Amino acid sequence: RSKKKNVMHDLILDPQIRNWVLVPIVLILFLIAILRHNISLFLRSERPTPLSAIRDRQLLIRSTRLRTNGSYLPPSSASSRQAHYLSTLTELIETAPPAPDALSANPMMDPSNMIEMMKGNVTMVVPQLLMMAWISYFFSGFILVKLPFPLSLQFRGMLQRGVEALSGSLDVTYVSTLSWYFLTLFGLQGINSLVLGEGNGADETRLMQQQMNMQMGMMGGGMGGAQDMKKVWSVEKENLELMAGKWALRDVERRLVYGKKVKKNK
Repeated sequence: RSKKKNVMHDLILDPQIRNWVLVPIVLILFLIAILRHNISLFLRSERPTPLSAIRDRQLLIRSTRLRTNGSYLPPSSASSRQAHYLSTLTELIETAPPAPDALSANPMMDPSNMIEMMKGNVTMVVPQLLMMAWISYFFSGFILVKLPFPLSLQFRGMLQRGVEALSGSLDVTYVSTLSWYFLTLFGLQGINSLVLGEGNGADETRLMQQQMNMQMGMMGGGMGGAQDMKKVWSVEKENLELMAGKWALRDVERRLVYGKKVKKNK
């Protein structure tokens, strides 16, 4: 069909291209995703959380729950728990180590975190380089599929990579090999999540997010690093001291029966 300036040609695609190029690319990308996931699991090193950190976290959680729901406990029980947590927080504040400086608090300055990030980059970059080299060497200039719906000219640069010399005479709906590779690479994320689970080692978006967090951490210094636990415990102690001692379940039986607030007995 002809237009004012360019002549758009319809191509007849050989079915063998589907069998020997399109389907193998999809299968190989899926198998590489499984391989990357298993390699990432093999390279991942789990560092156990210190027992003291777990104890401190649980103490803050229990203290917060007491401040939130302490009014539903009998006054004697709430007071005894309050005294126990205040005593424990006081001991922790007195024995707390000094606050870390901004440089040491930055998690990106930890060599172990840098090594973990390098492992993730290797499992992401190396397979992509090999796949792009393989596709560029064996299938350069191939037109794989024709999309069954019309598209505007703005999609030409995305769908016809590697065949720019022919893109002026091709309809926008034709997809080149290199463009099909990128579409399949990101399009298989849903299938990878179903097969390998959420947050798998082949999740491109998760790895990109980790790289962005690393760059933000390096630019932001100590932001997001280790907390000053002495300050956290001091704030929690002040909030716990201000906990109201009113019992919310006083005369609850009469209120339930009569459906109104009962005056407190003298």
